[in-house]
Amino acid sequence: MQKSTETYASGYTNSSGSVILNVEPLTPGYMDITVTAQNHYPFEDSIVVQASNYAYVMYQKCSVSDPGPGGNNNGELNPGESVELPLWVQNLGQSQGNGIIGTLGTTDPYATLSDTIKNFGNIPAGDSATTGADGYNLDVAADCPNNHTITFTLTCHDNVDSTWTSHFNLTVYAPILGFVDVIVTNDANGNGILDPGETADLVVTLENTGGADASNVTSTLMTASSYITINDNSGNYGTIASGGSANNSSDPYNVTASGSTPTGTVIDFELEVVSGVYVDTLQFSLVVGKKHYYIWNPDPTPSSGQICDSLLQDIGYSGDYGTSLAADLTLYQAVLVFVGVYSNNYIISSGSPEAAALADYLQNQGGRMYLEGGDVWYYDPLYQGGYDFGPLFGINATADGSGDCGPVAGQTGTFTVGMNFSYGGENNWIDHISPTSTGFLIFHDTNNNYDCGVANDAGTYRTVGLSFELGGLTDGTPPSTRRALVDSIMKFFGIILNPGVEELGGGDLPLRTMMGVVYPNPVVKRLTIEYQLASSADVSLCVYDAVGRLVRTVVRGAVAPGYYTALWDGRDDLGRRVPAGVYFVRFETDDYSRTQKAILIK
Repeated sequence: MQKSTETYASGYTNSSGSVILNVEPLTPGYMDITVTAQNHYPFEDSIVVQASNYAYVMYQKCSVSDPGPGGNNNGELNPGESVELPLWVQNLGQSQGNGIIGTLGTTDPYATLSDTIKNFGNIPAGDSATTGADGYNLDVAADCPNNHTITFTLTCHDNVDSTWTSHFNLTVYAPILGFVDVIVTNDANGNGILDPGETADLVVTLENTGGADASNVTSTLMTASSYITINDNSGNYGTIASGGSANNSSDPYNVTASGSTPTGTVIDFELEVVSGVYVDTLQFSLVVGKKHYYIWNPDPTPSSGQICDSLLQDIGYSGDYGTSLAADLTLYQAVLVFVGVYSNNYIISSGSPEAAALADYLQNQGGRMYLEGGDVWYYDPLYQGGYDFGPLFGINATADGSGDCGPVAGQTGTFTVGMNFSYGGENNWIDHISPTSTGFLIFHDTNNNYDCGVANDAGTYRTVGLSFELGGLTDGTPPSTRRALVDSIMKFFGIILNPGVEELGGGDLPLRTMMGVVYPNPVVKRLTIEYQLASSADVSLCVYDAVGRLVRTVVRGAVAPGYYTALWDGRDDLGRRVPAGVYFVRFETDDYSRTQKAILIK
């Protein structure tokens, strides 16, 4: 039932077909009535609304008066407020109403009324009367939710025997604060990540999706994690307007991550926020350090990606695995993608969100990316609308290839030196790929004389691309094992399990002693130096300046056989940062020596 904008009511009938609707028309005229039911024609009619020949006193309007100290003077109902409700009534009848008394009530659990009886006096026909500024008193509960509707009942009676009942609603508006994001600032190495052993500030952004401003927002940060020490747990946000957001950049939290925190550990935080009577506890999480890798494996025959994930976990790398691309690639130091070999392959379409995210990860986030697939380099971009990863990977795709992959051989002077594999993976239309620009060859098919693996150091990011499935390689004599290969790829990416010198682990031992690549070069913060020992040896690994003066002794002493990675942090033996310039890294054993140039920039 509806009469213009004056009144509206609806409801469902009971089992007897009856329903009671409360309507309160304010003027004479017609009220529309509509009855509907499923699979029935609607019934529509109207009823006449006529003025009473007697007095007829009804609710007309009210306002909210909420000055301090009980309110915030915004003219709205908010949780925890004590307000006055000045109210007007109107005589819709044809006769004067005499001695009108109005009693206000509600059954709402969030509302408490006092001073509920008001005298409106005599009200001529068609006229109105008001309580004046001294309205009904209302207390709103502190825990009243946003957009809660309080229904009031106003019962008016005259000095004879007439009683009139009307209803009206008022809405309570409350702030609703929610977590938006957290950023790490003032961390020791400036990478915007809370790494193990670091102390840093946390700046949290909150949003207010409620209907009222959140004034003077304060907060307390908490966590149950034993890896985190909270040095400063308070943060102030000021006033967060309804629909707005704010952060605590002027009053950040300060935390320390224990040096024993495993890389990639997710820390759960709780944040208690307070604004007047509004109190809530929000949750958010923060990763300590980036996880080493994310494997995206959309390959319909997923064994290669699964094998690599297992190998990485076994070596000790931390990471995640999924058949969909991770929503936030910034949580990972490297992304490994496995798209398969025709006809069991996945096409990363040009213009797809996945292609855009991966390109952004490399170009704008300085990421590390591995990509393998039989058609992803040549056939898919040329004929299937696939994204062309070649330019990003330093790869020139030269041919569609065939089903003749294997055996494949690593290349001298690269991290695949000494590796030779037979191939038992899927073997159809294996693209031929060669290095271009900053790319360099790491695998070549020795039987069929074509290139099938390229690594790339683009300066700000690094990539490795294969046209065969790494998981399909057959392990041979070390270093020709898949374990050694995936570990070498991670080392090429500059991903180190522990600082200092680290043995790759496992039983795979090199066949020869040699110094591998040093990277990145030029270097800004940390130079990675790879070497391997076929047998125990006295090792000297030192850094010299351009005139031959010893700057830093990185390794000196007896070292067992194995694969190693050493780091130089741009400091001398006294811990002082050295100036930018040309330096020489010299690796020596009893029967081997090699020197490589490194350029340090600031």
